[in-house]
Amino acid sequence: MDEIVIAENVPQAKTKVSKKRARKSDAVYQDLKRKILTGALSADSPITEQSLASDYACSQSTIREALMLLQEYGLVVRRGYQGTFVTNPTPLEAKLMLKLRFDIESTGILEAAKLVTPKQIEELRELDRDFEEYRAVRDVFGCAEVDRYLHLKLFRIAQMPVLEPVLVRTTMMLQRVMLPTPRSEKAWSRPNVTPHKDIFDALQARNVQGAINSLQAHILSSAVLLAPHFYGSDLGRLKNEYDHEPVQALGLTGF
Repeated sequence: MDEIVIAENVPQAKTKVSKKRARKSDAVYQDLKRKILTGALSADSPITEQSLASDYACSQSTIREALMLLQEYGLVVRRGYQGTFVTNPTPLEAKLMLKLRFDIESTGILEAAKLVTPKQIEELRELDRDFEEYRAVRDVFGCAEVDRYLHLKLFRIAQMPVLEPVLVRTTMMLQRVMLPTPRSEKAWSRPNVTPHKDIFDALQARNVQGAINSLQAHILSSAVLLAPHFYGSDLGRLKNEYDHEPVQALGLTGF
């Protein structure tokens, strides 16, 4: 399977590269991102530039570039002389991030349904085939990278560029919440998640409401499968909350 590098802020996000051609800071960023998203690095211990420079056999300035990019996407926070720490979202933050993604993508697909072309739908289906390849070999990080770019590519069709950075950061932070939880074989082989295919089929049929429903079901069913400790296991209840109630009403703030 080809190596993928996801560049969060450029259109050509899925790129086949050789390790020799990749910038060292990009390679360090990608590896640290994988460790954070999969739970190999946690908020328990500080990360120092000196120790990482030794681990990756590079300069501290290279490490600093990678850490600054991780900070830009919310995966680490830098605390002066204390070091750099992996972020640890609270339950309230996790609820707010899912609500933000739910609202942004729901609005985006409403606009995308007016503009999407057959070629764009086929490009999305190709990404979904890549996603399924990674799922078949139980590659958590590969699935996450392709899934994030697939949703960004879908959102770009709506032509709402101001919100793109918000969506990228929110989606990546949600992956930070969801991915470290161990997944059962049943969850891998028969996931109770609305597939991407349902979204694309609805777009192709110009079924706008069907596309919205499928997208929302996909986002929320993924949350229930991957992070029930944050979102519960009742998909219907979660959808009702996100359709009708502000997050502060969910009993998380003490008000």
